[in-house]
Amino acid sequence: MVRLNQAGSDLRFIASLSNVIRFTFFSGPGLKGAADIKGGVVGVSTFGSESDATVTLALQRLGLTRADVTLKEYGGGLRRIEAVKSGEIKATSVNEPVTSIAREQGLHPMVDLAAENIPWLFSGVVVKKEYLEAHRDTLARFLKATVEGNYLARTDAKRAKDVLAREAKITDPKILDIAYNDFKQQSPPDLVPVRAGADNVIAQFPPDVSRKVEDYVDTSLLDGLRKEEFFMGLEQKYSPH
Repeated sequence: MVRLNQAGSDLRFIASLSNVIRFTFFSGPGLKGAADIKGGVVGVSTFGSESDATVTLALQRLGLTRADVTLKEYGGGLRRIEAVKSGEIKATSVNEPVTSIAREQGLHPMVDLAAENIPWLFSGVVVKKEYLEAHRDTLARFLKATVEGNYLARTDAKRAKDVLAREAKITDPKILDIAYNDFKQQSPPDLVPVRAGADNVIAQFPPDVSRKVEDYVDTSLLDGLRKEEFFMGLEQKYSPH
């Protein structure tokens, strides 16, 4: 979205589905430090993706930059960890449930970004600014439904897992539990984006990119729902009795 706005789009991030990084940077067995991956190939799903952004952060933790490795697109997380195991690539960054699979298969967690609880905005609801201005009532209703769906998913584990299993085609109960728990750890109940997350994303771009969060994030609809005590009503409706 930052790139698109820089290129002339006028988009606004109005609700967050993930406020924290949940990725771990894995290398193959026997590869323990920066020297072991420097000059090698590091896999990402696609350039500009979550896995791509977290690779940049992981490399920084190791004292490296993107220029120190060769980045290549390798598709989904399972495909990438297979490439790490075979030695086709040196390392990659994945999230759950692939993180747990990678650990079980003996890959080395070189940088655990999930453990750092780094504020970030990974996925959310994005609209054109002109549409936001012209259809505020429609978007407010949409956000009400989305927020309530989030509350329902967080409080009714069985129903949420049934949907997750069906839509993501997950058949392994263990993987299903991992995926659901990961969702609960990263998705804010009220979908309110954290300011620090926006700042951290913007900081990854060159100086010519606007540093004003308001050029990307607009929480006015969520602010309006809070004033209506919509969130308070959901807390009461979905709290344990």
